[in-house]
Amino acid sequence: MKRYVYSYVEGPVLTKWSIESILQHASRETEGVVDVVVDFGLSRISVRIVGGEAVFPEGLVIPLDHLSSLPENFAYKIINGRLQRLDLYSDGKYYKLKPVALAAPPTLEINGVQMHRTVDMDPWRDTLVKVSALGVLRGRKVLDICTGLGYSAIAEVVKGARRVVTIEKDPNVLYFASLNPWSRGLGDERIEIVLGDAAEVLKELESEEFDAVFHDPPRYSLAGELYSREFYREVYRVLKKGGVLFHYTGEPGKHSNVSFLKGVKKRLEEAGFEEVRWIERAKGFKARKPT
Repeated sequence: MKRYVYSYVEGPVLTKWSIESILQHASRETEGVVDVVVDFGLSRISVRIVGGEAVFPEGLVIPLDHLSSLPENFAYKIINGRLQRLDLYSDGKYYKLKPVALAAPPTLEINGVQMHRTVDMDPWRDTLVKVSALGVLRGRKVLDICTGLGYSAIAEVVKGARRVVTIEKDPNVLYFASLNPWSRGLGDERIEIVLGDAAEVLKELESEEFDAVFHDPPRYSLAGELYSREFYREVYRVLKKGGVLFHYTGEPGKHSNVSFLKGVKKRLEEAGFEEVRWIERAKGFKARKPT
């Protein structure tokens, strides 16, 4: 298995709310210092307004006219004295670290599809609802399938997991995690990141190695193999007897989701899981391996 060593890239992240604070201050006073919320609500910095320019602590100087012209729905990070927009075209995909609120973690958007629910909740609350479906994690070893920005692995550690092994196939996703202040918890020594296809990585794991499995795959149309009976059997194999699985599915195809969800439930049962039940608040199935 290929281990991935997480390293956070330092530098404050600006959003439209950060920029609005600077511009509003500048509209009232030609010079002065403004306290600005950055890092999606996690930090604050002081920005000086001098002669129609914003001077940042890192030494970066940006004309106010340029700040006001930046597209609103992006995040911007100051890295080595330069302002970098946090989006990327790579391998035929478009990635974007998308702000959702002044003081909330961002989601990652890939080809226009968001990785987290953001209606009536933010990505961290979404993660906590899903992870809570696993029940008590204190002292447990957890397999976390599809790392993404790392929120679920971080939440599992927060809830007391002694060890989390998390799998991510796409190195570009982990690149955005390295830029995201809310992903810094991935550097915790209790979290091990494996870079690879989960369908292949699971075959290398020991049987009955994990107390719990958290499975939050991309939608079925993008990763159908992660919803297959064969994959569920591998998940079943690596779980300890009595171990718990939470499998997020969402509610795809509002008009056809009933048959899709019935299919997921049936395949989980055919793989050997019992007590397979739908958790409405988390939009997924909870299941247990028999003792």
